[in-house]
Amino acid sequence: MKIRKVHRRKRYRYNVNRKALNRKHKSTGKIKDPFLKTLWEDRKKPRTNFREMGLSVNPNKTIPIPNYRAERLKLTKFINGFVEEEMTEEELQPLKPKRGEVVGQLEELAKEKADSKLRLPKGVVQHLIYFLDKYQLNYKAMVVDRRNHYQWTWKQFRSKIKQFMSIPEQFNKYLLKKNLPINEKLPWPEYESDSEWK
Repeated sequence: MKIRKVHRRKRYRYNVNRKALNRKHKSTGKIKDPFLKTLWEDRKKPRTNFREMGLSVNPNKTIPIPNYRAERLKLTKFINGFVEEEMTEEELQPLKPKRGEVVGQLEELAKEKADSKLRLPKGVVQHLIYFLDKYQLNYKAMVVDRRNHYQWTWKQFRSKIKQFMSIPEQFNKYLLKKNLPINEKLPWPEYESDSEWK
């Protein structure tokens, strides 16, 4: 015996704006990059905008997998199904984009070093400050301290403190509180725990 399907009754939802919903589904999102936003022309299609800027819409088409037969067909002109002649180098040259300087400017922006978004949690920072105040850079003493609740090893302490020191936004606040010079060598003696624990 066959199980009958349960057909749910379709109801028209009057509160839904279908035009806005379709527009939302079709949209690719707003351009967030301020540099591209200035160059983007809203009256043109996205594909046209990308082509004029010299950017790729589909990288699979821009840099395809090499195919000898397709390459040979590209190099020849066909008129009424017959091979006419081989294409010249000028004809094979890709069209220069109208706004070709965009690619160069984007490459320069990409080369610029971006600020790291890494921030340590407040609890970890307070924990590290306690150990730095008490032991400076003596990782061996930090390990055996009673307040080492996380049971960090000396290598973990070293890496966490290095990470803390590499975040100027957080580390500079600590230095100001302790009246220590910013961006200079710390007055603490270097404690080589590596040699002791090998």
